[in-house]
Amino acid sequence: MSNEQNKIPLPGEQTPLPPAPDFLKGDDWFGANVDDDFLDFDKPYRPPRYTLERNDVAFADVGEIHIVSGKPGNGKTGLMAQLIAATLGGQFGKTIARKVGHKVNGAEGFQEVPTCILYVDTEQGEDDTIGFKNRILSMSGVPKDVAKQHLKILRLRDTELALDRWKKILKAIWQVQPTDIFLDGMLDIVEDYNDQKECQPIIRKCMMLATHYDTSLWAVLHENPMVDKLVGTLGSITQRKVSEIFTVIKVKQSELKEHDRNPKLPPIYFRVKQNKARGKDVDDWYFHYVSVDGGWGQPVEIDDEAAPQVAAKVQDVQDVMLKAVVKCLLEFMSPPMSDYYTNIVKELKKRMHVGETKAKEYFNEANSRGVFHLPVNNRYTLDTQQCDAILNDLPFAPMSEE
Repeated sequence: MSNEQNKIPLPGEQTPLPPAPDFLKGDDWFGANVDDDFLDFDKPYRPPRYTLERNDVAFADVGEIHIVSGKPGNGKTGLMAQLIAATLGGQFGKTIARKVGHKVNGAEGFQEVPTCILYVDTEQGEDDTIGFKNRILSMSGVPKDVAKQHLKILRLRDTELALDRWKKILKAIWQVQPTDIFLDGMLDIVEDYNDQKECQPIIRKCMMLATHYDTSLWAVLHENPMVDKLVGTLGSITQRKVSEIFTVIKVKQSELKEHDRNPKLPPIYFRVKQNKARGKDVDDWYFHYVSVDGGWGQPVEIDDEAAPQVAAKVQDVQDVMLKAVVKCLLEFMSPPMSDYYTNIVKELKKRMHVGETKAKEYFNEANSRGVFHLPVNNRYTLDTQQCDAILNDLPFAPMSEE
């Protein structure tokens, strides 16, 4: 060591650094700037901000990645629909959205900003994505004209290369500036999920995106078919980096041992289990599908300790469907217009995107709820007061002011 390096510093001078050891001299590190990476000891602690909660337990913290996992066909997209519906509408089942402040354009403090959800679909065809969107609207109770301002859906199934999908996702995030991101699914943004050199930068970039845009980032990642582990090297890296993992498990009661079967639950249902959590653990919850919304399955949350509620919840979903039918009827036959049964069924079939049998069921349900006046010359006219009562959740039609 030279005398220059060993000299005692004068007052105000910085203590000279020791020379680098010989075994590090071949690495290209000396030019790295770490001045901005040291912790500021004067900066106050900021508690986590969570976007969702169940039974008073908060989860889905802002600035982190959250994974929805499960075997193929086990209801992962159904769980994503529940999370989006709760985020968009404020609540779905016991899952409740929390009011969270977000950074705005690099501001130091946090501001209440309108919810803006970006959902990225890499797998489904266009009709399936439209069905998913309709399912979200029905589950959240948010009108389409309002929802389209707060929910943006990006379809990337027809984008061939994984790198091009990733570029489009980055562009959409920059353009939308979402408060919540839902990526369905992560396997489609890498060409080889066992290539560490490809997967590791993607995960790090997702972490940086969640931090920079101050967003809660959800992603679907499959499990291996034979073991309960996230698929490939991508899954191994992701599992170490994310804040929490929720796994969806499909349960067929016919495949269970007799003493494990629960007569209070439907024959097929889905269990949501939190497999990893940095905060408090969220209790398991259950859901199943009911066939109501125009041909697509609708998730309905159930409680194995309160099975009688299942029927009521199914009725709630059917009531939502009835509202959609009434809105559709008002679009093409507002009073004093009247029409024949066959023509009404034909219009319901076309506008609700269902088959004839389902269209007839919709007509019969609406008719049994008093939506139509008694037919005159075989032509039906809408009862506007009863339509208003159904749309506004009144137990009966409002009294006339006359």
